[in-house]
Amino acid sequence: MSITHHPFGSRITLLLALLLTVGWRPVPQTDEFIVEGQVTNGTPGGPIPADLPVALHVFSGMEETGTYATVLAADGFFHFDDVAPEEGATFATHVVYQDVTYISDLVTLEPGQRKLDLPVTIYESTEDPSAVLVTQLHVFMTREEDRLQVGEYYLVSNTGDQTYVGTEDETGRRTTLTFTTPEGAEDLNFDGSGLDERYLELEEGFADTEPIPPGTATAETLFSYNLPYRKGFRVERTFDAPVTSVVLVLSDAGMALEGGSLTSEEVIDTQMGPALSYTAGPLEAGETLAFTLVARPQTMPSAPTATAPTRNPAQEIAVGLAALAAAVAAIYWMWRSPGAGPLPTQVRPLVEEIAALDIEFESGQVAKKAYYKERDSLKQQIRSRLTEQRK
Repeated sequence: MSITHHPFGSRITLLLALLLTVGWRPVPQTDEFIVEGQVTNGTPGGPIPADLPVALHVFSGMEETGTYATVLAADGFFHFDDVAPEEGATFATHVVYQDVTYISDLVTLEPGQRKLDLPVTIYESTEDPSAVLVTQLHVFMTREEDRLQVGEYYLVSNTGDQTYVGTEDETGRRTTLTFTTPEGAEDLNFDGSGLDERYLELEEGFADTEPIPPGTATAETLFSYNLPYRKGFRVERTFDAPVTSVVLVLSDAGMALEGGSLTSEEVIDTQMGPALSYTAGPLEAGETLAFTLVARPQTMPSAPTATAPTRNPAQEIAVGLAALAAAVAAIYWMWRSPGAGPLPTQVRPLVEEIAALDIEFESGQVAKKAYYKERDSLKQQIRSRLTEQRK
């Protein structure tokens, strides 16, 4: 049974969408063009297998325009010959080790560039889930007539030095994390591969088959469902792995959330207006997160303006890496028309820009003032494009 860790789904799909904005023109082949790299094992003491097949993928826009193959040399290096690039094309290499696919960064060819270095890191595999945790969970809720639309976005991390590949079920497929859905949930929907593809249906939910390599936010899951909408409705969620932080966002001026583990409400600005935000966590594996929908008779206050922000430091920490990208995707899910498809291509590049900006801010590369200014600009562009799409 082959297990595939596919950055070409989820985050890598967003990266490829960035290429749609690039114009293409052939580059005269007057000099040799070299693609090379090295495979290293990120697990201490892990071997580098000799003669491991290495594949090179070339993309123009959203289309794969070329695939090349070679094998790993004894010293762990690889080299591709006879590659005919185009300016602006994007390249990535991948290897399959212990039935798990590992891929390099995607690198876009710059004008005049004659050499690309595309290293790949592999890891040993483990069935021990003890190093796996949900770094961030974001739950987005909005009303649609008599239904409560709920989107859940998980960023999953692996603090160990081996890829968690899960265990085999009775069908012979490996599963890593399992997800339950609340009682009464209907219309389960996934962003990307769904049931019988990446996910396996279970009696009370579904299981993920995606391996989880070491690192922060190396796997992600985004799905939505509908619940009956009424005050007093209680929702209980339990999780397969520890959860470091939870952010819940409710967009409905007439309702609020109550729960012993929730913080007091804060008002935040979203693409579709003000919403109530709550935080919770950390939670142990199997610990229940419970909240109840209650009436909110008063009018929802306005969100803080950009010139005089009122921020909750704990909430900002909880939002963290790539949270805004998750928010944009989930908010689109909840406000789209019933017949709409997945997140539109024209906003995916902006979503990825927000995620990249978050990473730079998290690592201290962007000043706080510049970060919020740029983030607000990107969010406004996304809102404008979604508005244009509806016309």
